[in-house]
Amino acid sequence: MVSPSLSAQIIEPSFVIDSVDDNIQNRMGRYLEVYISPPPPTDVGDTTAYDAGDTGSASLASDFNDCHLFGVLLYELYSGMAPFPSNPSGNNRGSSPEEEPPRKRSTVRYDKKKGKSYSTLQKKPYTPLKELGFSSSISTLVQNLIDGHDEYPSLDSVSSDIHLLLGDPDCFLFDLDSYNVQGGSMQLQIKKGKLYGREKEVSSITEAFCRVSSGKNEAFFLGGYSGSGKTMLVQSLIARVDVAGGYVLTQKVEQMSKESPLLDVLSAFNELCILIRCKSSPRELLVISNKLMNDFESDFSVLARLLPNINTLFHQRAKPTTEDASTEQMMNLHNVSYTLQRFMRIVSSRDRPVMLFFDDLQWAGKSSLELIQALLSDTRGSGYFFFVGSYRDNEVKQGHAIFDLISGLDSSGVKSTKLHLCGLNQHDLNLLISESLCMFPRLCKPLSDIVFEKTEGNPMFAIEFLRSLVNCRLLKFSLREGRWIWDESKVRSENITDNVLYLLSAKMTSLPENTQLALKVISCFGIITDTNVICYLSSTSEYSDFSVWLSQAINEGCIQKIENGFKFVHDKVREAAYSLIPDDKKAQFHHNLGMLLYSASKGQDLSGAIFQVADQINHGISLIQPEMRVEFAGLNFSAGSRAINFSDNKTAYSYLKNAFALLPRNSWSSHYELSLRVFLLYAKSAYSCGKVKKAYKALKTILQKGRCVNDKLDAYLLHVTILHACEERAEAYTTCCEVLSQLNETVPDSTDNGTMAEIVKRTGDMLSNISEVDLMDMKETDSAIYPILKFYNLLNCIAFWEKPEMMPFIGCRMI
Repeated sequence: MVSPSLSAQIIEPSFVIDSVDDNIQNRMGRYLEVYISPPPPTDVGDTTAYDAGDTGSASLASDFNDCHLFGVLLYELYSGMAPFPSNPSGNNRGSSPEEEPPRKRSTVRYDKKKGKSYSTLQKKPYTPLKELGFSSSISTLVQNLIDGHDEYPSLDSVSSDIHLLLGDPDCFLFDLDSYNVQGGSMQLQIKKGKLYGREKEVSSITEAFCRVSSGKNEAFFLGGYSGSGKTMLVQSLIARVDVAGGYVLTQKVEQMSKESPLLDVLSAFNELCILIRCKSSPRELLVISNKLMNDFESDFSVLARLLPNINTLFHQRAKPTTEDASTEQMMNLHNVSYTLQRFMRIVSSRDRPVMLFFDDLQWAGKSSLELIQALLSDTRGSGYFFFVGSYRDNEVKQGHAIFDLISGLDSSGVKSTKLHLCGLNQHDLNLLISESLCMFPRLCKPLSDIVFEKTEGNPMFAIEFLRSLVNCRLLKFSLREGRWIWDESKVRSENITDNVLYLLSAKMTSLPENTQLALKVISCFGIITDTNVICYLSSTSEYSDFSVWLSQAINEGCIQKIENGFKFVHDKVREAAYSLIPDDKKAQFHHNLGMLLYSASKGQDLSGAIFQVADQINHGISLIQPEMRVEFAGLNFSAGSRAINFSDNKTAYSYLKNAFALLPRNSWSSHYELSLRVFLLYAKSAYSCGKVKKAYKALKTILQKGRCVNDKLDAYLLHVTILHACEERAEAYTTCCEVLSQLNETVPDSTDNGTMAEIVKRTGDMLSNISEVDLMDMKETDSAIYPILKFYNLLNCIAFWEKPEMMPFIGCRMI
């Protein structure tokens, strides 16, 4: 019998012993279950008083009195003494009801504005539990119960707070420790990676993946404002796919990427090779490698060119030969699509489905999306490919390539799901803020209502708004009360823009200058900055402490360290950092950064950072000094060549266009070799991008300026190919014969049947005298013959349409 009006049976639940971690158990003591009996009486005599006009007041007063008595019970359980000892001798336990000391009286009144009744209890002094060494949350809960605050209208409402104490003690039970203090102030306890209020959406994307696991390709498009939690929603599925044995590929599309790059897709599938190597057993690897060799055979070099990591699958056996593909073997989108389709048919299966997640799809190029469509629409594929694309639908206008992709998939019969993420509702936002402040949701409700009005429930916007309130001291931690406090009127009057960039930029401007500089620098490289770039910068005197500045940015929560460099925690954070550079100074800032990187990397292998260095210099291409133009033309040529090696012709074209523009007018006399290479590769990339006129013009210049026939051969080959593709076959045939003539080959205008029969017979007799042994012992063909064979081969293709009677002669001559 703890109190004359309430008795309690206290037990320790059996599940606690087995389920509670020893460390938490030591901090919390013991869990107890309390069964209160008998139920509190409805008629509490003179302990309640109410207005006659309120018919529900008697019941309400009883509820408040129950909560008050429960608070007294908890106080006695924790402190071992009664909160209101009225008997000087302290002998009031176990006394009869007639001798019970007078308790606090409660009065029920009606609030016309709120439209509800409330209870007030006459206050008597007692020692708060916090002063006795208990946590602030326990003290607040008990004090609210005893003092009759209307936060607890019934015992059921108390139960929810008690369950929070039990379910998440680190957040709601224990007081915040000193390690949460940073820069002299308490920090918000943001639960990174936790998804709030997206249960239906999680179920929808999970069901979509389950359908893919049954053997049907599918796409899932996730739209919403920046900061609405699109990436976190997808990440909730990634862990499940990984556990199920699937391969998960993630690719962040960069806003600063070149126009329509294929490199994003290719790099994702190149990473798939590493995942296959890590997750497959030796037997599975053997099966996959055998299938790859049998299916691709001589085309394996094409696959290896697209996915260099494919060789890791052949670690324990002889690898197939992968001769370097020459630059004239340009691959178009159709070739790349077909090659990856064949690859996916082999590596994806029911046990090993493939999930590709493209984040920020609004910045993806048309060619990338066309490639994804080709993979999803492959009717001969295994059917275990799941594509997820997230995008900011407020930044995507009608006619964007995303809608073409969705329409194309629908036409191909590939199921696609479209989902839009709105802001959190008030309940879920209140839970987010409650856990961030480590306070009961009922206490945070007034603040979360204001935050909801200003942010419309956008999770990222809400968090940044809270951080701005902390920085402005409008939201501060009270050491005396052991909790966060705020002035509602001041918070409500705080003017903010509807753009989260404003809050992020305002926060960054308060950081030390070196930290701001570090953020501005890495924002120029996109959301991820490679380790090579960091090393080059750190080797200069200007940025010798760059790593220290980056560590400070990590501590501020702006970036994070990843395996191969540094990454902004969100693309909006990168945008905010980039906005710190004035618009009229951005070109100069990029240019200076590029020049510094170029100087620091001189004499070293620049292949790992060539795109980054070239991009920075090209941002300020008009600032390049005349004496450096040729040197940077060479840099852009190298970047373009590297992009072509990845079959990313559109990216290559952008670099080669810059190289083309940087060459001086007299480049053919002053820098002949560089001019020849730039013009040729520029023509090839332009042709691959459908810019036939630009390609034709560059080729014409090569044919005019070239010093010898050997220097012009590659240009002639592409020139004839373009003529053939444009169905100008007569000119193509004539040009091809003229080139062969310059290579000392004679192609007659026509041949009679007798002459042709004799040539065919002579060729047949020659072949009949060659045995298999002779074929094996044959020496490698002279390299001088290769150009002749290429032109004869092309001539044969043209002759099929233009002069089919010449095909036997051409074939025999090639033999």
